[in-house]
Amino acid sequence: MPTTLTGKLDCQGTARHYLELVRSNVKKLGFSPGLGVILGSGDPGSVTYQRWLMKDCEDLGINAADLRVENGMQIVKLVARLNQDEKTHGVFIFYPLRYPEIKDDEVMDLVDPSKDIEGLHAINIGFLTKYRKRMDDGTQHRCMTPCTARAIVKTLKRGFGENWLAGKTVLVINDSLRIGRPLTAMVANLKATPILCHANTNKDHLQGFIRIADVIVSAVPASGYRIPTEWIKDGALCFDLSGEGNFDYDALDARGIPYTDTTRNSIGKVTRAMALLNLTYAAGVE
Repeated sequence: MPTTLTGKLDCQGTARHYLELVRSNVKKLGFSPGLGVILGSGDPGSVTYQRWLMKDCEDLGINAADLRVENGMQIVKLVARLNQDEKTHGVFIFYPLRYPEIKDDEVMDLVDPSKDIEGLHAINIGFLTKYRKRMDDGTQHRCMTPCTARAIVKTLKRGFGENWLAGKTVLVINDSLRIGRPLTAMVANLKATPILCHANTNKDHLQGFIRIADVIVSAVPASGYRIPTEWIKDGALCFDLSGEGNFDYDALDARGIPYTDTTRNSIGKVTRAMALLNLTYAAGVE
């Protein structure tokens, strides 16, 4: 499918583009791929996201199972069962789980790498770091790429071009395994210069990083956290991945700075499209 340059951050258009590719891939498969969707907490963001993911699956002809767990032992047993189930082509788990008996990153590594449509297993993260696109297990299946990081990159590429990131400085204010770490690896692979910040980053240095960044990705889950708009340079692109809202949208509008928000132009729909695209690859689309 051709890329349509828009010169803007258009999450809605990007999501539609890739969801149609998912629909086309499902037709190529000739069957409904199976997806195990695991919700293991009452986190409001996860609950909302799960509802939208299930709706996307229904719309696209994907056989999604709504699975609920309450503790670490239940999720260990469930993932083991899904790994062995031939009708389950992909597994999607909503994080954070925050179970005392097992860490989230340990749960990520329980999922069969070939069914890990979130791209969070250590093997898939390793392939990402090495910029490898195919598995070396004899199947030549595509490696699974983390969905949120890929959604950001795809939105940038569709809006500004395949090679736009080369030479740009990308600031990521989040060091999680789901967002910050894979995204910095991905943009480095595309010849951008990544800067990764977190709760312990020197605040004076953070201001300096914001002032030089061409792209700012913020996912700080803290009420009241805002990036001062006056620190952001003209022409920068801003991605807001926090449910709390990390930017002052009115101030960005007044400056003419492009951004994604938490509702109208949210990266979440693109993220779901990336997960379901990974599912079609896991089910056999080359």
